[in-house]
Amino acid sequence: MVTGYGNMEFLAQQGGIRTFDAHNLNLIVIGQLRGDLFAAGEIEYEHGGEEIALEYAYLAFTRWKHVNIVAGKFIVPFGSFNVNHPAWINKVPGRPFGFDRVLPATYSDIGVMLRGGLPAGYLSRVTYDVWAVNGLAGAPGGDLRGMRDNLIDVDASKFFGGRLGYVARVGLDVGASIHTGKYNDSLDLNVTLFGADATFQRAGFELKGEFVQATQQAPGGDQKKKGYYAQASYLVKHGSHEIEPTVRFSQMDFPGASARDLREISLGLSAYPSELGAVRLFFRINKERSV
Repeated sequence: MVTGYGNMEFLAQQGGIRTFDAHNLNLIVIGQLRGDLFAAGEIEYEHGGEEIALEYAYLAFTRWKHVNIVAGKFIVPFGSFNVNHPAWINKVPGRPFGFDRVLPATYSDIGVMLRGGLPAGYLSRVTYDVWAVNGLAGAPGGDLRGMRDNLIDVDASKFFGGRLGYVARVGLDVGASIHTGKYNDSLDLNVTLFGADATFQRAGFELKGEFVQATQQAPGGDQKKKGYYAQASYLVKHGSHEIEPTVRFSQMDFPGASARDLREISLGLSAYPSELGAVRLFFRINKERSV
């Protein structure tokens, strides 16, 4: 199957330029190769073709009921937002603060992963993802976002991580994630990301939130970087028309008095003129908190 999606934006930022942006054109190929072997790949063209990247390309072996084996380049399933970041899923344009500079979303990596689920009562289940990947790599105390794309591992060590989740029949999905390893081999510096996420859905109502903390070793001492968001939405149906008001609060905290101590509130709505598209109109209020 060949599929994909596109995302067109108009941005009018206070003190900035007003511009159209062909933000994404993503082409996806997915299918069964033979028997229990599946393949998936996605190529992403960003900002009118200015950036071209391989989002993921992996093989999955699905013979066993409670465990799938994935190998290749995949989106690391840390938390909720990193996996659910595409514009057709993410109900608020843009990333929440903390989910670009703390957890460097979108974060794809090369390695192997085991994933699956086990029944845990009536219509409930426990899910798990466990992975070993090349990991993050960069300068001492550097920006975590700039440590992605370590495609051919420059360090000797690998990163290990996992997410344990619980999905309940009442519409609740909660999970905890960890991702840890050495990001600078020459100075023996590690970074550990810990996260917690929760989503509740009932009828047209959705409430979700997520927290991530990075503890990053640096020559001057450990740095703790944090990010979190909370989001609420409600899908209103009237005949064949659907609109979805949504509000999101997010915040990012860096060590000391930092220009990256940021807070935002986004509010607006999405309209769904067809099953294949969404139109979103949002107003975003940003605030720098400590500088």
